Amino acid sequence: MAVSQRPNPDILTGNDAIVKLNGIAVGFMKSLQVTINNHVERIQAIGYRKPRGLKSLDWQGSASAEFHILRSAQEGVVKINSNDDSRADDLYDILIIDKSTGRRVGLLVGAVQSDGFNLSNNEFSGRNVEFELLDFEPLEAYN
Repeated sequence: MAVSQRPNPDILTGNDAIVKLNGIAVGFMKSLQVTINNHVERIQAIGYRKPRGLKSLDWQGSASAEFHILRSAQEGVVKINSNDDSRADDLYDILIIDKSTGRRVGLLVGAVQSDGFNLSNNEFSGRNVEFELLDFEPLEAYN
């Protein structure tokens, strides 16, 4: 049997990752979605219909995470308290690590923008937390 000369790419999946929130490994996160917007605008000039170039005017990022809701505290449950006025703008570090190599994928820094949950019959519950990002730093395993 012929064997391909091309190896399968080594792709990071949720099963391969460890997510740490403020240094604590998150044990019950279901998903993490990160969006970065560079707010690129067109450089317009009189006499030209098409833009003369493009320029990033600012940076905005968000991350949304979904967690299982546990009825009792366990290891791996990170307390996110957005209901307390004195803690509502706390910053959180979100570090994504490739658990097979220990290499870091990226570091997110942000505050809770919104917090909610869903509850349905015959399905796992989910807490949805949206973070407004202050920074995203791609690290050595982000390719």
